Amino acid sequence: MKNLLKDSKAYYEDNDYYEIFSKAEDYENKVSEYLDNVSKNKVVLDAGCGTGKFLKVLENNASKYIGIDLSQNQLSKARLKSQNNKSKFICSNLSKIPLNSNSIDLVISSWVLGTITNIDERNMVLSELKRILKYDGQIILIENANNSEFEKIRGRDKDNRTKDYNDWILSNGFILDKGINTYFQFNTLDEAKECFEVIYGDEIASRILDNKIEHMINIYKYINSEAS
Repeated sequence: MKNLLKDSKAYYEDNDYYEIFSKAEDYENKVSEYLDNVSKNKVVLDAGCGTGKFLKVLENNASKYIGIDLSQNQLSKARLKSQNNKSKFICSNLSKIPLNSNSIDLVISSWVLGTITNIDERNMVLSELKRILKYDGQIILIENANNSEFEKIRGRDKDNRTKDYNDWILSNGFILDKGINTYFQFNTLDEAKECFEVIYGDEIASRILDNKIEHMINIYKYINSEAS
């Protein structure tokens, strides 16, 4: 398994569940509040934009919004949400981004790089994100913190996958800019179970006992200090 999204039937064919998941995640929109403060008047690349979870806040603030994703179905949903005819949507792999070097002020990538389990591919993606970044531009990674209820449901309390991934982020020039305590809020327990079953499987879905699931998020920041 090299890339969890590439191999995920749910991401491409059952992507309505990703939309439900996305709406439930960070129900209080604390991440959107953070992005509202960093994206004003920027050329923004939403790397792995999915159905456009952060499209509204980024599109409202950015001088130009570009969303890129592997799934055409996900992008179709994002396009329907778009309110700006200058926004651009690209179906592409992040390991070879069809954008010029030094052309982006701000890269936002939420819960994407951690799905790339092949370290060489992940490093390639990060190199591409850094390549397209302007001098003094920023990459913001929105990721899972360790030991939340969400991580325990997924069985991540029994191994070091999340910690190892977050350590990899820090080893590549990022700093931890903000920690956020938030939660998923599904409409019903059945909806939460069904959504997790499609995305993660029966065993993980069986661990859900409530439609509200505690979630801890880390936001990492990288600043490009190298002039081209």
